[in-house]
Amino acid sequence: MRYAITAVAAAVAVLIAMAGYRYWQWSRPWQAWEAYRNGFVQVDGRVIDRTAGGRTTSEGQAYTLFFALVANDRPVFDRVLRWTAANLCEGRLESRLPAWLWGEREDGSWGVKDANPASDADLWIAYTLLEAARLWQQPDYARKAMALLAMIRSQELVEVPGLGMMLLPAPQGFQLEEGRWRFNPSYLPEFQFRYLAAADPYGPWKAAWSNHLLQMQRLPLRGIVPDWYQTDAAGRPLLDPISGGRGSYDAIRVYLWAGISAEASGERRAAPLLRLLAPYAALLRQREQPPEFVDVATGTASGGAPIGYSAAVLPFLAVVDEDTVATQRTRLKNSRRESGSGNLGKPPHYYDQVLALFGEGWAEKRYRIDTQGQVIPRWSKTCCGWPY
Repeated sequence: MRYAITAVAAAVAVLIAMAGYRYWQWSRPWQAWEAYRNGFVQVDGRVIDRTAGGRTTSEGQAYTLFFALVANDRPVFDRVLRWTAANLCEGRLESRLPAWLWGEREDGSWGVKDANPASDADLWIAYTLLEAARLWQQPDYARKAMALLAMIRSQELVEVPGLGMMLLPAPQGFQLEEGRWRFNPSYLPEFQFRYLAAADPYGPWKAAWSNHLLQMQRLPLRGIVPDWYQTDAAGRPLLDPISGGRGSYDAIRVYLWAGISAEASGERRAAPLLRLLAPYAALLRQREQPPEFVDVATGTASGGAPIGYSAAVLPFLAVVDEDTVATQRTRLKNSRRESGSGNLGKPPHYYDQVLALFGEGWAEKRYRIDTQGQVIPRWSKTCCGWPY
């Protein structure tokens, strides 16, 4: 009897130890965020692209707001938001869309270099503000977000003849000659548009997503997404002659968003966009790392991908081809160890870090997206199988 009691006690001790380890893993700091924050986020809230002349983009500000929310780092969130409003919106976040590019100008001064907004950054800011309002119970964020959405609707969505409502990459420069338009597939995360359709039910979000998906279905993709594409005067999609029909630094985000969205929707492999992209997994099985460039017309791959690509494809592979995930995770782990800074690469590039925070953060269950498109961060204790 004594031995039976001892065995039970040992088993209980093992279970307690396992639970303790699981809790330690779950609650430990998000080291990738801390390294990114220390390396790229200035104390005043400016996000610096250090290997691109020290510039700042609205994309960087927008993504960093999202990561700060996932990390429950409200001081950084508020500093990034203040800097964005003061420097990219002329102090008027609720009446002026952010300029996409800020940096050193030709005369040596620092400030806005291109005042044209970028619609993907604008949508990420609005989406994150709405979620910050919900998660941190701060209604003022929601008020700012709805003002941004109103400006996006009026300035960055357009009725394309023969097609319908579409999201422009920016208010200026994407309506071309002969009735053509130019679009960027990576600007539309499906989960985000599903969320906005509920948050702003009278807006064009559902139609914009449906029309974008229709164009993706009409293009001869074979699993390869182009960075850019065009539509002709009748609304038919064409490969973009400007970028040469190439998929690379922009397009890699399409796989990232598609994997997250498919998991969130509950459709997984049945998700319409994911079905179109699934052949890309076969290309990844042939290589230890994603290719830097892929020609959409021929399927020819070239170049070794930046390290951030390996993180970007994690949610996609987790749904489409889980057996190949380990290869990319190993590549990422080795890069962090070799860098010595906690960031990816040597020197670390801004874009690699943000792709990693999205992709690795999702893979590590730092956050999830629910079926309504809402962010469920780990700190909310309702995310991802919270252990207690």
